[in-house]
Amino acid sequence: MDKNRKWPYGIGLGTAELDKEQPEKMAELLEQAVLSGYRFLDTAYSYGTEEILGKALKALFARGVPRESLFIQTKFYPVMPYDGQSVVHQFQESLERLGLDDVDAYLIHQPVPRYSELDYAERNISVWNQMEKLVQAGKVRHIGVSNFLERHLLQIMDNCQITPEINQLEINPQFQQRGLADFCRSKGIAVQGWGSLSITEEAVKTVLQDIAGNYGVSRAQAALKWNLQMGNIPICSSRNILHLQENLNLDFTLSQEDMERIRQCNSATAHRTTWWYPRQQMY
Repeated sequence: MDKNRKWPYGIGLGTAELDKEQPEKMAELLEQAVLSGYRFLDTAYSYGTEEILGKALKALFARGVPRESLFIQTKFYPVMPYDGQSVVHQFQESLERLGLDDVDAYLIHQPVPRYSELDYAERNISVWNQMEKLVQAGKVRHIGVSNFLERHLLQIMDNCQITPEINQLEINPQFQQRGLADFCRSKGIAVQGWGSLSITEEAVKTVLQDIAGNYGVSRAQAALKWNLQMGNIPICSSRNILHLQENLNLDFTLSQEDMERIRQCNSATAHRTTWWYPRQQMY
């Protein structure tokens, strides 16, 4: 594994929302996005999009795009049997789908899966220990987690050789998770933001639109820039290449006044509705 590959900067390109019924079209979209400037590509075993990304990577490498210029990240999905023994098999499947020999980052997708509520901590530690071995074997450069709260992180940190380097969280102007993000950064854990443009509250849309008008940018650009100025690595997605290209143009700085206006948009309940979110909060 090339140790010179860079840690991701700027914004990431997510693949969760790709149309799996149109793999060729979506692979071409990803290819064009990378040619437009994206370098951090995020996927997951559970998304069902690793093969689409793999097609795009094959085409990009054929064009001469160097592997070392890209930061590719996928995630372990905790399905039963959920323990360290399932990591190597699932990881190998991910590599085959991606058409790669290694990845830059590998994350545990969720802290508390179904049917593991009573012993999820032990299972996470078992999985983490196997992920550490993938690092030692040169198959992964960075390991981390996704959707972990402070207590879930501490359970890993008390039983690891390699401290989690990443926590990918739902973060956007209406659901900011500032306390958790600050905790992560205080421990040297990079904060990635998924759902960066998942803004459903009309009042928040209005504030962002007003702020965007001050800089001559789109609402999406304003939301992404806010995330960057908060110290996060936002991940965006779209099936429209023009939107993706526009989202790369973040050469402006939000004023402290506008940052504060967005800060006031925060809500503890404006997260996405998912089956696992209450479970994450309860255990």
